[in-house]
Amino acid sequence: MNEMDYQIYLKIKDYASRMARRGYITAHGGNISIRSGDIVWITRHAASLENLRPEDVVKIYIDKPSGHDLIASTEVPVHLRIYKETENLAVIHAHPSYSVTISFFYDEIIPLDSEAYHVLRRVPVVEGSPGSEELAKNVAEALKRHHAVIVRAHGVFAAAKFLHIAYHYLSMVEHSAEIIYLTELFKLTGKSYIKPKVF
Repeated sequence: MNEMDYQIYLKIKDYASRMARRGYITAHGGNISIRSGDIVWITRHAASLENLRPEDVVKIYIDKPSGHDLIASTEVPVHLRIYKETENLAVIHAHPSYSVTISFFYDEIIPLDSEAYHVLRRVPVVEGSPGSEELAKNVAEALKRHHAVIVRAHGVFAAAKFLHIAYHYLSMVEHSAEIIYLTELFKLTGKSYIKPKVF
């Protein structure tokens, strides 16, 4: 592993650890990638993001095979299609509980909290089996117009030009989903919902 590969590994490991600490992933769930030119560094299939090792980040290419294609994340088709169809250079995918939960009831979410609303506006919910071309198409299409997308029953994909911003979008989506969930529960008490004037 050369110095550049190692530095990218350290960056991916940092955000993988953050995802684990926040409970956004299960033991071997989720994946992260970074693009530079025609090269994509991505977490390998079944890697533990809780304790990512250097060999758990593999190098593949945008438009040609590599020796690591078979061991890379099963979501490679989604990541590559995002990179081919958008200007994003970092993609992060996780399975946060509130986002997955509300995906069973919504076709899109509109954040209720002011910060997420002004950044995200809307987060679409799309369909597709993990790693499928259908999912790749639906996610990439959504990320042309939005910062993040929820896959029904599966999780969140967030993308940006920098990994820390993609992570920020992911965190915002899950925080907003939790607020929506808690708001719907609180409505059951009979209290009237008061819409913020800033929206």
